[in-house]
Amino acid sequence: MCIRRFTVRKARKGWGVYCAHTGEPARVNGREQTGLSREAATELASSLKILAYIQAELDERRAGNPHTLH
Repeated sequence: MCIRRFTVRKARKGWGVYCAHTGEPARVNGREQTGLSREAATELASSLKILAYIQAELDERRAGNPHTLH
């Protein structure tokens, strides 16, 4: 199970949330998550990590038994 990782870094203007694997800014609804306060960036990165974990768990369950309804 591969879980996406996100990091918080200082950007030119404010703070940003970045994909740890690619180094690209995270996107939410098509918008780059840069120019944030440090607190907002940290909270967003934590939320994205939780969502990625949940998605990975759901994907693993679907693959394990395709006849189970969720």
